[in-house]
Amino acid sequence: MGWALVVSFIIGAVCGLRMPVVIFTLVVLVVMVVYASISYSTGVPLARAIAWGFVFAAVLEAGNIFTHLLLYVFYTRRADDARKRTPQELQSKYPAD
Repeated sequence: MGWALVVSFIIGAVCGLRMPVVIFTLVVLVVMVVYASISYSTGVPLARAIAWGFVFAAVLEAGNIFTHLLLYVFYTRRADDARKRTPQELQSKYPAD
């Protein structure tokens, strides 16, 4: 089950790059329902099937949030670097400006 959680996290992280959040949430809901129904049909107790469905949904969402956090950190650092360079570039070599 550990590898399934790792793969779910990676899938959530990859989906976080290009898939809109609302669409991703609907995909996670479908994954959760399908997993719970397949598990229940194979003989797993209903409570355990629903619990594992929620676990997989949480891991998928955690991967998505992780990607968004990385993108946020990357773009805010890039913006900070651009702000630090801007005053130097704005200084004119002509005293009248």
